Amino acid sequence: MMKAGLLLPGSTMLPLIRYDFLQGLQAALQYAGIDKEVTLVTANINFGINQEQVRAEAEKMFFQEQADILIVYGDQPELSAIQQLALSLNKLVIIVNNGAKYQEDIAPNPVALYHTLQNVVQCRLTGIHAAAHGAAGVCTSFYDGGYSHVHAMSQAYADHGGKVMFNFVSDYKVKDFHLQQLQAFLQTNPDTPSLLTLFNGDLAWHFLHRLQQLPEAAGKNIFASPMLLDETLAPVYGELNPHFRIGGYVPWTRTLDTEENKQFLQNFRSFAKREGGVLSMHGWENGLLLAHLFHNAPSHEFNGRKIVQLLRDIAINSPRGPISMDNNTHHIIAPAWYVQADPNFQLSVVTCVSQTDDVWKYIAEEKRTGISSGWINTYLCA
Repeated sequence: MMKAGLLLPGSTMLPLIRYDFLQGLQAALQYAGIDKEVTLVTANINFGINQEQVRAEAEKMFFQEQADILIVYGDQPELSAIQQLALSLNKLVIIVNNGAKYQEDIAPNPVALYHTLQNVVQCRLTGIHAAAHGAAGVCTSFYDGGYSHVHAMSQAYADHGGKVMFNFVSDYKVKDFHLQQLQAFLQTNPDTPSLLTLFNGDLAWHFLHRLQQLPEAAGKNIFASPMLLDETLAPVYGELNPHFRIGGYVPWTRTLDTEENKQFLQNFRSFAKREGGVLSMHGWENGLLLAHLFHNAPSHEFNGRKIVQLLRDIAINSPRGPISMDNNTHHIIAPAWYVQADPNFQLSVVTCVSQTDDVWKYIAEEKRTGISSGWINTYLCA
């Protein structure tokens, strides 16, 4: 038997975030045939910004529930107390999030595994790709602009010869959302061929929906962040028919033609009675990881340090390709997929960067200078 505690977030932007992740994990345990052997205990940590609340819930999991492993959906700067608690108890803590923030300290906790979707890696790759397509404007929201993925994309773009002509930051409320300044820029700069764009949720849909109504946007190259290429946008918010080229690197897409992806989509559909998305895929990956730890329990006895050491040479076949741990930072490394959307916003895979180790190493070790600021809450949790 194994017991895992899960501290899961809330979100007004993506109301199903905790359910998508949890049901993906549960579906994976069922697929592995161990759903009766693994007990899951959950708690709600809202936006993940109240450190006292998060620590109190972690203590309940370890001391009252006697959890063998703790999974926390949150961002690293706000989880230092939990990591120290887990280290004192020698218990494994798995920190999961979209990976939209830079890691401030690359020295890993001996009992921590950082299992993110690596959005900063994908955004850096998209920025490098976009640099070959001429000058660009950068478009984001007041919310999305408060995370490192904007810097990852725009800095990579500039470092590889791209020229930023304009910065557009929208309001973060739909009722106040408009593209007037962006339209004015496109009217006066018709030769600027590209836009670097970072939005999520309903704002992502509104950005694309309104952009496709602008004649000035026709034929432009729209290089997008992963959440702007979320395949649930059209089914949830309404039809999209872009008249511009839109693409970017993502961690995963439903269209991946692999057995592992087909297994995930089929089993999640059967379990949850709806289609799987990137958040449920992330939960599924964590379920596969728990299944691996369950089957190897005799060799580690849920000793946090032993588990992390055992993961050093392990690769798990997930729906997005093989995932493995970077031994220097304890971060999960995975392939990145470049996708393009057709006029009906259906994604297709163009190419894959199967080894993202060097990109992650650059991001983890880069010495960033100057003053920086950002939101403290977990990306997508607001």
